[in-house]
Amino acid sequence: MRPRQILVRISTELSELLRILCMQLVLAPAAYCLPRSWALKIAKAVSLSLIVLPVPGMTSYRGMRRAFGQNRYHSFLLTWGWLARPFLDFVILKRVLYGREDVAHWRIVERNAETVARLREAGRSFIVATGHFQRVAFQATACPCVSPGALVQVGHPPPQKIQSLFDLRILLQYGTMLKAVSSVWHRPFEFAFTGHGRSAATLLFDRLRKPGHVVNIHVDAPWPNSSTGSFCRPFAGFRSRSFSTGAVQLAQLTRCPIVSCIYWQEDDGTIVLKWGSVIENVDDEIDTMNRLIDPLEDAVGERPTQYVLDIGRERRWNHALMVWEDYSE
Repeated sequence: MRPRQILVRISTELSELLRILCMQLVLAPAAYCLPRSWALKIAKAVSLSLIVLPVPGMTSYRGMRRAFGQNRYHSFLLTWGWLARPFLDFVILKRVLYGREDVAHWRIVERNAETVARLREAGRSFIVATGHFQRVAFQATACPCVSPGALVQVGHPPPQKIQSLFDLRILLQYGTMLKAVSSVWHRPFEFAFTGHGRSAATLLFDRLRKPGHVVNIHVDAPWPNSSTGSFCRPFAGFRSRSFSTGAVQLAQLTRCPIVSCIYWQEDDGTIVLKWGSVIENVDDEIDTMNRLIDPLEDAVGERPTQYVLDIGRERRWNHALMVWEDYSE
């Protein structure tokens, strides 16, 4: 192993350990004991410790600067905001679980919700195609006023065994999100985890064939391009990324409508849900997937610090035209 590879490996492991210690020893107590604003300031402050590490700090900084073309200062702010996002979400979700914050008091605003409202009023089951955006704003998708009836969340299962620091960190972050979304709204809620084979597929088919069910799927999840039902396309800062067509296949087989949804949190705490156009019939899988992914890709460019997955550095966001463009090397 080369010296550079050793340095990256050490930095990666150190960053995982640092995140775990920050969440367990600093952020969880702050979420319980301190006012909301204080706890969030501490979360933003401790995230600075990640920036000084080669991974994820300098790697993320270089990626942000290349993807968004900002000067050093603004690239630093983007990097800081992106690295701080999981810590900020962790604090809020912990406060919710501790009973220190009431989700019923959150202000949720929906945009372009007219066609979705008609689905709700008719009691029809439908599929929501969304992305990996801010985890606190994601909680709003489980609000009964947004997803009435019974909700099924499709996602990757949390680690069953802790075999690395990465597993432990994911269990803390992702596990906290799952606990929050399944417990605070006091409504019917189920999980369909990918990798559980026929049991997950059977659950989804069964629920969507009945009225009054909403299935929430993150269609931007990276997918092995060698798997059945995958396709590749540019996405955000990536020149090519592989996605699963499972969401539109599910809509096609169950004859349920599918609609995209983007969510984010404004500076005043308001959570905004922006709906796309409802797609009633899936005629072409790839065309439908592109119609669902396009608005998610634009949202990454508009609000990069609210996206929790890697953004990529092979393409650049054009701030004037509000589109992603390939580099002309």
